[in-house]
Amino acid sequence: MKIDNIILIEPENVDNFYPFSILHPIWELRTGALKIYEKIQNEFNEINIILKGRRYHTLSFLKKNVLKSENIQGGNNLIFRANINFNDDFYNDFAAALVNYQDQSLRFTIDNKIVGAFLFEKDYVENLSDDEIIDVSGSFYTNFPSIELKSSNSINYIWDSIYNLGKSIEEDFKYFSNYVYYNPINYPNSFGINISKIRLGKNVSIAPTVVLDASSGPIVIDDNAKLMPQSTVIGPAYIGKNTIIKVGAKIYNNTVIGEHCKVGGEVEDSIIQAYTNKQHEGFLGHSFLSEWVNLGADSNTSDLKNTYSNINIRIKDKEINTGKMFLGLLCGDHTKSAINTQFNTGTVIGICGILVKDGFLPNYVPSFAWGGKKGSPIYKVEKAIAVVKKVMARRDLKLDKIDEDLIIAEHEETNL
Repeated sequence: MKIDNIILIEPENVDNFYPFSILHPIWELRTGALKIYEKIQNEFNEINIILKGRRYHTLSFLKKNVLKSENIQGGNNLIFRANINFNDDFYNDFAAALVNYQDQSLRFTIDNKIVGAFLFEKDYVENLSDDEIIDVSGSFYTNFPSIELKSSNSINYIWDSIYNLGKSIEEDFKYFSNYVYYNPINYPNSFGINISKIRLGKNVSIAPTVVLDASSGPIVIDDNAKLMPQSTVIGPAYIGKNTIIKVGAKIYNNTVIGEHCKVGGEVEDSIIQAYTNKQHEGFLGHSFLSEWVNLGADSNTSDLKNTYSNINIRIKDKEINTGKMFLGLLCGDHTKSAINTQFNTGTVIGICGILVKDGFLPNYVPSFAWGGKKGSPIYKVEKAIAVVKKVMARRDLKLDKIDEDLIIAEHEETNL
């Protein structure tokens, strides 16, 4: 079955992905070695991808990435919410559905919730609006057969991506088949275990005494990454482009570190999105850090309660039982912590915070908090933006006007 366009739409409740969702569309989330939209690009590299989400978040994304966002036209359109775990099971499941239902439009469900549709060209109605086409739960699709994708699952909250990491990195490994295998001859006095599962991009630097242990899963070290002496990486793990792993760092399995990061200390079961620094000693576990975060020396996260009970978190004014025993820190863009900062189990922090407090921080810290205590003053937006611009300039980047407006919008909502 020919597919002319893939339309990727944001899920209905983007707040489930707070604080990442403040400044990012959901398809930009890392769910393995790749971001959601990168998985789609790699799997369908000759098919046009159309993005439909919150207007300014989509515009911000498109300014930074080479992807089209245009009006939907005729042809065969495959439409999916962006919070699906796009894995091998998913592709096999929906491909079988297209074969079994030749030349028919379909609706797709996961756990009986509508997550997507296939709009066959003969059913395309010219005066149908884009909003009606992407409303896969709407009345237009009710008469089409509904197919349950039993082998697949949705990413309903940001921590679901953390818990899927190991399998996702394993499956993403195939997208790095053009990378070279680790060869110990090229990196004297470094150590590789199960080297057939270690792939390296261009200009990777691996110092003597580095250990790469892929016995439990693959390791990908991407272009221009640098691993300093006595650091250890245990797979499944992904180290992004231009990232530095500091001396003595311990990167345990199920860890994804995006591009342009500096990471030291101990990290496990965590996602570091991009442009974020955790350079010094300290533990980060079962956590998610957005972009441009800076954790001060000896900052530590707790990811397990002493009672071993499930962890509740707060997203804005809503408390959620995660159903998880392990969950650390969920941190928004441009937030910075002082040295020796202590993050309690299941802590959620918004964007542009300056965290300076004795003892454990509260479990929820709103955006622009100055200090981090309950009742802390709110960081003035003009000063926050000035710091954002200064930090980005150190990487030869500029804050786009759209992103500045999104920061201002979050500040206004924080002060309601």
